[in-house]
Amino acid sequence: MSWHDATVIDESAEDSALRKEIQNMLGLAPAKHPQITSTPDTVALAQSLHREAMRRRRTAPGATHKNKNYFFVLAAATIPVLFIVTALGTWGVKQKRRADALAAKTLELETRQNRLDAAREGVRNRENQPILQASDSVPVESPDATGTPGSPGSDRPPARNGELVKPDERPSRLNSRPDQYRVNDNR
Repeated sequence: MSWHDATVIDESAEDSALRKEIQNMLGLAPAKHPQITSTPDTVALAQSLHREAMRRRRTAPGATHKNKNYFFVLAAATIPVLFIVTALGTWGVKQKRRADALAAKTLELETRQNRLDAAREGVRNRENQPILQASDSVPVESPDATGTPGSPGSDRPPARNGELVKPDERPSRLNSRPDQYRVNDNR
């Protein structure tokens, strides 16, 4: 391995010139590297020192582990977010269903109220119509063969000797279902 070989120095020319200049300024003698010959023992010692340094670097507090799998950390962090999103979605769907049900019920009640108001208005209109008195009624003509009122083929009863016929106050259809126009104020 070349990293522990002392004879090979990877130093640029500028760096070696700077080092020599600083040594001269400080009055130091140039450093002489000892000549070490590579023996199998020194190589084994260098390799064991290198392994120990790497072990300490990996186990030192605050050391970063490059091989750590961050996928599981990311997955663990997304689980609460997914839970919250799912819960909010479920709550939103439930609220929408409630709102739709209330809107349908409101529409039904409005329709029902409109029908009741129309029925009340019809009853009020009938009550406000003037009732024809006997003096206000139209005289019925005498019966003849043309099918005019009072004739045997018409649906009005025949008039008797010039009597006035009073029209019905209420149509017959109201009498068929009297509870149809009854108004309940039980709200």
